[in-house]
Amino acid sequence: MQRRPREISVFTISAIDLFACAMGAFILLSITLFQYYLKVEEPTDEPAPVAQDDPRTDELTRALASSEARVEELKSEVEKSRRLAFLGIVTKSKSFVVLIDTSGSMENYDRLVARTVGELLSQMNDAYKCQLIGFQGDAHDALRPTLTEWQPAGSLAPMTPANLASARDFARSLIGKFRSGTPTYLALQSALRYPAEAVFLLTDGAPTDVDHWSTIVYNITRENTAKKRIFCVAIGDYRADPALVEFLETLARSNGGKFLGVSE
Repeated sequence: MQRRPREISVFTISAIDLFACAMGAFILLSITLFQYYLKVEEPTDEPAPVAQDDPRTDELTRALASSEARVEELKSEVEKSRRLAFLGIVTKSKSFVVLIDTSGSMENYDRLVARTVGELLSQMNDAYKCQLIGFQGDAHDALRPTLTEWQPAGSLAPMTPANLASARDFARSLIGKFRSGTPTYLALQSALRYPAEAVFLLTDGAPTDVDHWSTIVYNITRENTAKKRIFCVAIGDYRADPALVEFLETLARSNGGKFLGVSE
């Protein structure tokens, strides 16, 4: 028998050629682009540099300066709104004269005086100004006060860390120097001459330079034309002396302040 001739499909061979050409083209492209596959830029957090003559430089500089100025304004506003809080007394005042009774009767409360003044000073920073004055009757004239001042007369000092330490040392130095009477009226008159917003009066007894404490309340309130706040602090066993409490409460209330008592 005669063998039949084998038939070859033209379409099949053409398809193989097409695939081979496509594969070849892919390999050529891969070889050509391979060198670029590994060139990956590392990410960076740094902003793109701005040319010095770029107008954006001035805008950024002005924006930064404005932001810094605003931060300082906010700090100033926060500091202005800060209030001194001392044993229930709260005030926005920033400058003070602290009158410390150093009469003979205060000898019983020397540690209490130093601790109370220390607690008051601990509420202050360099945004505050202060003067400390110890007062007592003159050894030869009970009606004339002897004033022991921390800073030069008439001046207030900013309460920097160094001045705070100095003020605490001054308060401790008054211990052991208590003597004579209590010229409260004359001490308050002296305090009113300072450029301070408020006065703290620390005492343990009735005034000895007037016949009745009501005279002090009337005269000091009338003389306090600058409307300085007067805060009164009774030291020691003040509950046993109703007249002292009434005097200090009335004086404080008449001059926009508050009264409080501190005991052991």
